[in-house]
Amino acid sequence: MPQSRSTTTTSGLTAFNRAVVTALSDLRPPPTAAPPTAPGPARPAAAPPATAAPTDGQPVATQPGGRKRQAPAAARSAPAARTCSRPARALAPAPTAAPSAAPGRRKPGRAEGPAVGPVGAPAGSPADARGEWLRFVPVQPLFRARAAQRLAVLAYHGVTDPRSFGAQLDRLRRLATPVSLAAVQEAVAERRPLPARSVLVTFDDADRSVLTHALPALIERGIPAAAFVISELIGTERPFWWHEADFLARNGGRARSLDCGHPSQLLRRLKAMPDPDRRRSLQELRVSADRRPPGQEQLTPADLLALREGGVAIGNHTQGHPCLGRCDDATVRAEITGAHEALTRWLGEPPVAFAYPDGGHDVRAEGVLQELGYRLGFLSDHRLGPRLPSHPLQISRLQVDSTTSTRRFDTILSGLEPAYRRWRGQAA
Repeated sequence: MPQSRSTTTTSGLTAFNRAVVTALSDLRPPPTAAPPTAPGPARPAAAPPATAAPTDGQPVATQPGGRKRQAPAAARSAPAARTCSRPARALAPAPTAAPSAAPGRRKPGRAEGPAVGPVGAPAGSPADARGEWLRFVPVQPLFRARAAQRLAVLAYHGVTDPRSFGAQLDRLRRLATPVSLAAVQEAVAERRPLPARSVLVTFDDADRSVLTHALPALIERGIPAAAFVISELIGTERPFWWHEADFLARNGGRARSLDCGHPSQLLRRLKAMPDPDRRRSLQELRVSADRRPPGQEQLTPADLLALREGGVAIGNHTQGHPCLGRCDDATVRAEITGAHEALTRWLGEPPVAFAYPDGGHDVRAEGVLQELGYRLGFLSDHRLGPRLPSHPLQISRLQVDSTTSTRRFDTILSGLEPAYRRWRGQAA
C-alpha cells in the first residue's frame, strides 16, 4: 500500500478515536470510579479473518442466584402475538424471516439516523453490520471498562425473534449483572450504587409477546425485568394507536390536518400535533377509511399478575400513550393518574415506576409522579447512566431490539454505539 494512503488511514482513524472519546464527556463519572485514561495513538488494525470472532476481553460476572421458576400457565398457553408493521417500511417487501421468528411489531416513527442505522436493525442487515464493525475500533476496551461502572437499562418493545432474544439474555448472564426494578429502587433509597455491570431489562407498551416470548426466556435464565403498560388497552383487542393510524391511512383514511401522501411520514406528523388535534385527526381517519383495522389481542389483568409472578415488575406507561409534551396540564395529569388507579386496582398495590411515552422527559409529568409517590422514571435517550441514579425520575435507557445481533448488542451495551450515533449527529 502506498505510504500516502497509509498516512491518510492512520490520520482518519486517530481522528475518529478522538471524537468517540470526546463523546464520553456528556456521561457523568460514577460515584466511586476514577476517570478513565485516554488511549494512546491509534494504529490501523488488521482486518480479522472472516470466520473468526474477536474475544470480548470482559470479566465474567457472577450470575444471579435463585432457582429457576416454571413459567406460569398463562405464559405457556397464551396465543401468539399478532402482526402490526411499521409505517416507514410497510410499502417495502417484507424481509425473509427465520421459521422461529414472529413478524415485526416494533413501534414506528422513532428518529433513527440513516448514517448508522436504526437501533433495532435486523441481524445481518447493513445497519447491524455497522454495529458489528464498531467492535473492532481501538477504543472499544475503554468503553467496556467505562460501562462496568455504569447502569445499562435496556428498553425493548415486543420480542419478535425469541431465539435472538434468548442469545442476548445469555450474553447478559455471562458479561453483566442483571438486576431487578426493586434493586434499582433500593439503591436509590439507600444511596448505595448498584453492582458493577448492572443491567435492567425493560419493555415499553407490553404487547402479548412479552408474555408469550419474553417471560419464558427470562424465567429460564433467572433474569428479572419490568414492563410498562398502556392501561386503556388492557383486556381489549384494540391496536396501538400508531398501528391503527398507519392501517387507516393505507386504506383510504384521510384527515384535514394530515398530508397522507406517504404513510412513512404519518406518525411524525401526528406526534408533532397538539394532542387534541392528534385525537381529532385519528377520528377522521377512522371515519373516512375503507376498512377497519384488525383486532390486536392485548394483555389482560390476569396476564399482568402472571408477569409479576414470573419476575416482571409492572409499571405505568400512561392511559393512552400520548406525546406528553403536546398535552395540556390537565391531560398530562389525567393520563398518569388514570393509569395509576387502574394498575393499583388490578395489581392490588400502586406502581412505583413510570416510563415516559416516546422516552422524552416532561417536567409536569415528573411533578405528578412525585405527588403519587413514584420512585423511578425512565427515559429512552439511548444512554448509559450512573450506577447510583442521580435523578431517579430521569433514568437513561438504551434502545434495543430482539433482532439485534449479539455483536452489535455488545457495542450498544458498552455505550460505544450510542456515543458513535451522537458523534454522527444522529441522536436517538
